[in-house]
Amino acid sequence: MRTTALWVFAAYFIVSCGILDRSPSPVLAPAQPNGSSELASAMVAMDNQMQATLESVMADPDHTWEGRTLRNHDLLALEPTGLNMVNGYFLAQAPLYALAIDQFNDSPSADHFNAVVDACTKCHLGTCPGPIERIEKRTWTGVN
Repeated sequence: MRTTALWVFAAYFIVSCGILDRSPSPVLAPAQPNGSSELASAMVAMDNQMQATLESVMADPDHTWEGRTLRNHDLLALEPTGLNMVNGYFLAQAPLYALAIDQFNDSPSADHFNAVVDACTKCHLGTCPGPIERIEKRTWTGVN
């Protein structure tokens, strides 16, 4: 039940935010009666895998990152919620997200995982700030 509620909450924020406006300001996407865009769906999947990775590391008695990988979505190839939602900031930040994923997959560690979280946060700062608080919750802070 809690997982479903979290997914619905994440989907709401992802879908509420769009992602080719030329203005420097973030823009909210219109309500989507026909479901999520490809880009919004990828972001929900990214959030789910980040949360699952954190839970898996926490469940491991040694809290090891070894052998863990994250899917590298080609964000620039995915259909956004609205064409006015992808701005120059997004176009510059999406490749940095891909580099962070590659770095994590090449050498999984807490630092590299947090670099992925940071890449997501930085992109959302200039495109869709709604889910930033949720994204920052994916930061590995160590064992509690």
